[in-house]
Amino acid sequence: MLLWLVFLPVIGGFIGWLCHVCFQRGVISVNVQASWSKLPIIVAFITICLTLLMTIILWIDAVNALSRGENWIKEVNLEWIPLLGIHFHLVLDGLSMVVIISTLFIVLLTIVYSSKENLNNLGLFYLCLLFMTSAIIMLFVITDLFLMFLFWEAVAIPIYFLISLWGRRDSSSQLRFNGASKFLIYTQLSSLLMLISIVSLALINWNLTGHWTFDYQILTKTPISSNTEFLLMLGFLAAFIVRIPFVPFHSWFIQAHIESSTTGSMMISGLLLNTAAFGLLRFVIPLFPNASIIIMPVMLVFALLTIVYAALLAFNQTDIKKLIAYIHIALMSFVTAIIYSGSMIAYQGVVIQMIAINLAIVGMFIISGLLVECYSTRNINQFVGLKERVPYLSSFTLYFILAVLGIPGTANFVGNYMMLLGSYNTFSFYTILLVIGLLLVSISFIVRMQPIFYGSIDKENTTKHKLRKKDLLLLSSIFVVLIFIGLYPQLVLDMSYSVVNQTQQYIATERVGE
Repeated sequence: MLLWLVFLPVIGGFIGWLCHVCFQRGVISVNVQASWSKLPIIVAFITICLTLLMTIILWIDAVNALSRGENWIKEVNLEWIPLLGIHFHLVLDGLSMVVIISTLFIVLLTIVYSSKENLNNLGLFYLCLLFMTSAIIMLFVITDLFLMFLFWEAVAIPIYFLISLWGRRDSSSQLRFNGASKFLIYTQLSSLLMLISIVSLALINWNLTGHWTFDYQILTKTPISSNTEFLLMLGFLAAFIVRIPFVPFHSWFIQAHIESSTTGSMMISGLLLNTAAFGLLRFVIPLFPNASIIIMPVMLVFALLTIVYAALLAFNQTDIKKLIAYIHIALMSFVTAIIYSGSMIAYQGVVIQMIAINLAIVGMFIISGLLVECYSTRNINQFVGLKERVPYLSSFTLYFILAVLGIPGTANFVGNYMMLLGSYNTFSFYTILLVIGLLLVSISFIVRMQPIFYGSIDKENTTKHKLRKKDLLLLSSIFVVLIFIGLYPQLVLDMSYSVVNQTQQYIATERVGE
């Protein structure tokens, strides 16, 4: 079942693409072409629903497995390149289960929203979307570092096409491909450093044991000097901080959102950034615990600078997509800083916040798309009289603004509270600075978004817009999930506890050794 979970999305994408190709080449009769033109989105929707249903069944199995004290729910271990010890080794655990189900939920929202966008070449579009989904699920369950690198790179391919082929059309081709090109250059250069670290770590282990392996669970036991460990960690860190993204590696993220469609922005923010935070928890901390402790002050300074920088720039933004992107950068930098606290409570808060931030930001991008539909501009200064012009949208907008800022009753509040509570015991001074940074982010977001709720409009000459049932369903579903996790976070905490506890032990052991 684990293999089906990983490959079902991309299989569905290929089926939808083949249907679209048959439609374009006239293989299908003219009488049924109209009904078949939307087949790729139907196939994509059914595929993700089936994958989500499979994940829910696995969740039930996971509850039973964890109750018996088992850490792994499902495992697949196949030889791929025996000469180099490369295995197709997949492990589904509690942490993977949590991030996979949240990923599939966001993909389902994205597919539903994309049905209202005027997209060309639907077959290729949904192939890219579902290929990216499969690659990200693979990243969440893979334990072989060589394969992890391959799928880390594979995620970049559909993102490039989502930006360049279905992004903003511009008369200047250079501008049109700018965001996609920046993303590809940044991620390729940083990934090259990670590949060097992966191969170096495998070579060191081979010199010591005489066996080739890329399994990170075995490589965590490889004895290496502090200086070597630190250098190898920098290679991994380079790849992850580019995708988080930290300043000064954030320009691709902003440009990608400007040029992407709303659907592209939902995929980038909802899926891509989580892979970096997950990578820190899954690979960097277990493989390099001593080096992680050494670099902790540097990472905290970088995170604080990024938070303050993003908050200050958010004050001057008039483009709503750029504003949301800067807020997202600040929030992910906050999560990254907390990962280096080494606190069990903080780690549990990180897991909650990884889900909550992405859901709230995806909700804000949906709202930004709806606002652009109603006002025909992304300029926030033009969004006046929202309550009178678009009923219900102002209420959803206010809720998601407050959710992003972490009001009580939402999943974001639970995540923030646990992260700050856990990190305060480890670095109280930095935690206070992080709180100040979060307050600055909150102020900038409120200052920029507050004017849209005020202002008068000409009721006689202004056309009122009504939210479609589909839009209400999308926003309501995110609303319900955020409230549910905010009121009952134990469901997520219990599922991810064993893995998070194991990760925390790596740093705890190193601190005791000091």
